[in-house]
Amino acid sequence: MSPYHRSVLEQEVMELMIQDRDSAYLDATLGGGGHACSILNRLGSGGSLIGLDRDPEAIARCRSIFSEDSRIQLHLAPFSRLGEFCAPDSLAGALFDLGVSSHQLDDRSRGFSFEPGTPLDMRMGPDAEATAFEWLRDASEEELAACFRGNADLEKPRFLARRVKELLQEASQPDSEILRRAVDDVYHPQSPERNRLLARVFQAVRMRINREMAEIREGLSAAVMALARGGRLCVLSYHSVEDREVKETFRDFERDCHCPPALPVCICGGGHRKLRKVIRKPLTASGKEVAENTRARSAKLRVMEKV
Repeated sequence: MSPYHRSVLEQEVMELMIQDRDSAYLDATLGGGGHACSILNRLGSGGSLIGLDRDPEAIARCRSIFSEDSRIQLHLAPFSRLGEFCAPDSLAGALFDLGVSSHQLDDRSRGFSFEPGTPLDMRMGPDAEATAFEWLRDASEEELAACFRGNADLEKPRFLARRVKELLQEASQPDSEILRRAVDDVYHPQSPERNRLLARVFQAVRMRINREMAEIREGLSAAVMALARGGRLCVLSYHSVEDREVKETFRDFERDCHCPPALPVCICGGGHRKLRKVIRKPLTASGKEVAENTRARSAKLRVMEKV
């Protein structure tokens, strides 16, 4: 397979997720098909895989790669819609590889990169309501500040939002230079801090354009419903904001009691717990893997089992 996207923690995911070679599995984020290929290589003739991606380019590539394997079904859809393709209590395992793929970052026409001259697009698929430029142009300063604060934990989000709006009015061309100049004007960063700040700003906007936080909550909740008892849910996250959302979503499903904390006694009856941890702490990539694929350096793998 060509380096469309290099799968992260591939061996660890396979060993922790696949317990029955002849059961049904879900790859909720196909990307270049790396994890899907590994899953299929481990499954027997009675096994099956449902693959989702919201990016038409990813689906087209995977249709070509897996055209002769009848065990896989591919669907162009965000993972929040997985319930349309996976029956309740039907899956032995599900994988979510969050964030943006290497291919999306490297293809400048997609607008995910903060390199000079990159268009402000950032749409992962046709389900996105607007391009990054359209949203930045139409959003209020308050909406921009909330995005920068909530999606990237940025300092001085209001100052950044105000400068972005000013530059949008002055810009002759809607490209990455708007956000690059705003970062320089507000933070006056030195290299390499500049690239880290730019990455966080672009991350914040990308997550808003693709409603990624809501997708995580809705997708993981739908996956829990689709898992059979004993089925495992593996999630790869790449930065603190999305990892926090994963942890909080999992925490809700780990709770046995759903009563408000202020109540002195349980009145809900308990018995609501749906998930338990398979590994106590998230796994991270080895030094060898990071050396071969720098995008693995921030990856965290969390694994839960349905009870």
